[in-house]
Amino acid sequence: MQIIFALVAGMILVAVPLYLWRGPRPDSIPSADAAVADAGPSDANAPVFVVDAGPPPVTLSPFTTIRCMNPGPGKTPPERCDHVTFFEDGLARAIRENTACAPTGKKQTTVSFVLEMDFRSKKTNLFVGRSSSIKRDKAKELLRCVKRAMPKPDWPTIPHQYVRYKINVVATYPPADDKLSL
Repeated sequence: MQIIFALVAGMILVAVPLYLWRGPRPDSIPSADAAVADAGPSDANAPVFVVDAGPPPVTLSPFTTIRCMNPGPGKTPPERCDHVTFFEDGLARAIRENTACAPTGKKQTTVSFVLEMDFRSKKTNLFVGRSSSIKRDKAKELLRCVKRAMPKPDWPTIPHQYVRYKINVVATYPPADDKLSL
């Protein structure tokens, strides 16, 4: 009886993890782009309209934590800091939605956004960092647009480990196209 019980227990211990690891996966939902590509134009002579999608997309570097701290002595190394995804996601979305506010030029422009968060005083501070390729006075309008687009935090519901944070992300804006497109 004990041998049979041991064999059944052994099979369960092997079979369950294998099933969970190799088990059925939910079917992926086809994207809207694939549906449009499959549909194709019904008439080969039909006119094709090109819609200007607005300003070119901005690329963002990975977020880096410059500093995190709790009250009291001692410093926490940045690599031990947790990520406050509410603010990281909100800042990334605000930067991408406000590319029209970015200064344009013939060269690629980089703007270093630095965001400070204080959970004790429930305040944030967004400013342009030193590693930006544009002067601070030219970045004022972009900074104003991004600040306006930042989500309003519900401080008690945001998961965090430390009281104060300082994070950085670098946005790279492509050069303005000096050719006229028709």
